[in-house]
Amino acid sequence: MSADTSEHKNQPTWALHLALYAVLLAVIGFLVLRPGSGAAAQDGTGDQVAVRLDGVDIGYAEALERAATQLEQLEQQQIQCDLQVASERHGLIERTLEGMVRERLIEASAAIAGLEAADWRAAEMERLEAGVTDEDVDAFFVENEGRIRGEREELEPQVRTYLAQERFVDALEDGHEIEYLLEPYRLEVDPASGPVRGAAAAPVTIVEWSDFECPYCKSVLPTLERILEEYPEQVRLVFRHFPLHAIHPNAQAAAEAGVCAQDLGAFWELHDLMFDEQDTLTLDDLKDKAERAGLDAEAFTACLEQEGIADRVHADRRAGIEAGVNGTPALFVNGRPLAGAVAYEQLAEVVEDELERAGG
Repeated sequence: MSADTSEHKNQPTWALHLALYAVLLAVIGFLVLRPGSGAAAQDGTGDQVAVRLDGVDIGYAEALERAATQLEQLEQQQIQCDLQVASERHGLIERTLEGMVRERLIEASAAIAGLEAADWRAAEMERLEAGVTDEDVDAFFVENEGRIRGEREELEPQVRTYLAQERFVDALEDGHEIEYLLEPYRLEVDPASGPVRGAAAAPVTIVEWSDFECPYCKSVLPTLERILEEYPEQVRLVFRHFPLHAIHPNAQAAAEAGVCAQDLGAFWELHDLMFDEQDTLTLDDLKDKAERAGLDAEAFTACLEQEGIADRVHADRRAGIEAGVNGTPALFVNGRPLAGAVAYEQLAEVVEDELERAGG
């Protein structure tokens, strides 16, 4: 609950993405495309001449290569916008259905009391708000410490109303069988051939896009470890690579080392070493870690020099971008997205819900 009412803070996330997308589009267009040549550029091929400067040709492919990083960022923004709109749409439908259910329950309760729905609701809210004690308010502020901005005196009336509303909904729904059949928002996420932990036939699959140089990826490991311990037959974890090149200079090399470790049968051993020792991920460091992980030094070095290893990392990253990943760690529980280093309780709640949907 924040006292910040600035226009910028209240904009929906997807609106900010759309605005940024428009800015990036303008910038990339200015840098790459000659004014008046938009139609030709859109139809450009690898060997097409895009500009002729004093008789010297500049190719379309050269422009694409020069702007590759910015174009990838632009594409990520577009995908993020599309997915954010889809997520917001799904959430709106969920909230609308909940509202419709509560409206019918209010009307039924009001009819029993012989009152108009608005009058009955107002009376119930007044009664419940009067029942919120100082101890209830204290407990709320303690539980949400660090997340609340503003002075307590200003926020306390809002907190009392919020707690009363929670009790109102609980009392309203008590004794009724309510089954929401709308599926949660989920994406089609391909685990591909990533390294796997857990039972192969597990009903819940967590696909994790991660970066070996990312501290937040390291911090989520205990949560994932605990999930696998608590649900040994119900959950499997699939690892996919998403090196953040712009901020982690050794992430690509570490990801390629992970690909080779998978091919040589010791991915998880090297995975653990790389995360334990995130500050040492140079090529020499990686070779040392591979040897300590039980890999044959010559075979590991030969693998790193093979063509196609970097392409496999790129394929993972590309798949992540298409799933809306723009940071790490990014988890998908049977396609349900969870961003960041989530707490065990949050992840376990989604896992439990998926198991219930799968029939236990």
